Amino acid sequence: MELGLRFRGLIMKTVIFLSLAIAAVFGIRFTPPTFAPIIIIALLISVIILNRVINKRLVRTWGREVLSVGTTYVIYEGGIYVRPVDAFYPWSELRSVTRDLQGITFSFIDGTEITLPSNVETALRNCGCIHNLGNY
Repeated sequence: MELGLRFRGLIMKTVIFLSLAIAAVFGIRFTPPTFAPIIIIALLISVIILNRVINKRLVRTWGREVLSVGTTYVIYEGGIYVRPVDAFYPWSELRSVTRDLQGITFSFIDGTEITLPSNVETALRNCGCIHNLGNY
């Protein structure tokens, strides 16, 4: 299991935005008061742009989105993202796959089991995300 998108984004954004805020405080303190609104507007614009860039870059680390299963799971080329707990399970940590009447169950190294509907299997076969899916 890896840190999820929200937590990674929170860590990165906190570090970047705090450094920008500190730079803005020093910029406002050591410049004439007429430049303070310009510095604040520049900081706001850079925060908005950096937020979008960070979000796009984080999503790309897992590959393209293959399938969204309800509002809970998103399957990427790199693994399964579980939205409620903000956790990402890469395919490299997959221990076993079992089929039953409920659907297809993925068991990961840390003991987590994720059961998805059986129609997910066809999408994963076409994607080639899990190698040798037919052998499970």
